[in-house]
Amino acid sequence: MNQIAAVREDAEVSRYDGPVPHTTGLLGVIERVAVNPDFDVEKMSALLKMRADEEDRLRRIDREDRDDAARREWLAAFSAVQSEIGPIFRTNDNEHTKSKYADLADIERVVTPILTKHGFSTTSAPVHCDLDGHIRMRMTLGHSGGHERVYEDDFPLDAAGSGGKVNKTPIQAKGSTQTYARRYLKASALDLAFMDDRDGNATPPEDDTSMSPEQLAELRKAIDEADADVEKFCRFFRIEALPDLPARELERAMSMIGQRRARA
Repeated sequence: MNQIAAVREDAEVSRYDGPVPHTTGLLGVIERVAVNPDFDVEKMSALLKMRADEEDRLRRIDREDRDDAARREWLAAFSAVQSEIGPIFRTNDNEHTKSKYADLADIERVVTPILTKHGFSTTSAPVHCDLDGHIRMRMTLGHSGGHERVYEDDFPLDAAGSGGKVNKTPIQAKGSTQTYARRYLKASALDLAFMDDRDGNATPPEDDTSMSPEQLAELRKAIDEADADVEKFCRFFRIEALPDLPARELERAMSMIGQRRARA
């Protein structure tokens, strides 16, 4: 009733101090009703509610517009990141499997400067997990524009060696699992490809046939425009991820994608 009383008071002032300037829209209707000495209180309440609802709607539209702009900025920046990230070299020896692997440091050394350059940051933390003997890790890939994406998965505790014998304390198993989970989530979110560091440094060997960053960006753009299934594409070419496609296959891949777009 305080609002209605205020409206009544404003109406009395308007009757004695001069006419209210003409205003269009719902606000104008409210003002014209307010200066009428015979106005209906219930109708005024309905008009005020309509005004509040309209303001809420406009705020919601404005928020949705900002969210959409932030999402588009995120996608553009992420595309730039992927065009610059090359393969991650495996520099560590696994004595049990007699093979090489890339640890978290190998990944961070390559991707962190590129992510930072394009306004991205990553945070990782364990969250509640209902699955016994597992840890659920969550990674957030946020952008300075305000949009972020969250990736998470459950990982079994790394408490035993390849032979199945427990070789870690509970705290060691937890730390090892979280490190592995961070590596796995980041590699999955960024669609990273891995290759052996054959000559002991971070430059591709001369006989490497990997695509250049520009070729990889061209391939990704073509796949996005054709709305092609990346997983099926990788299965067809027998690769784990797009960066694994040999450069010699790029022409054939682009031709196939072009045919798909034509059919669509």
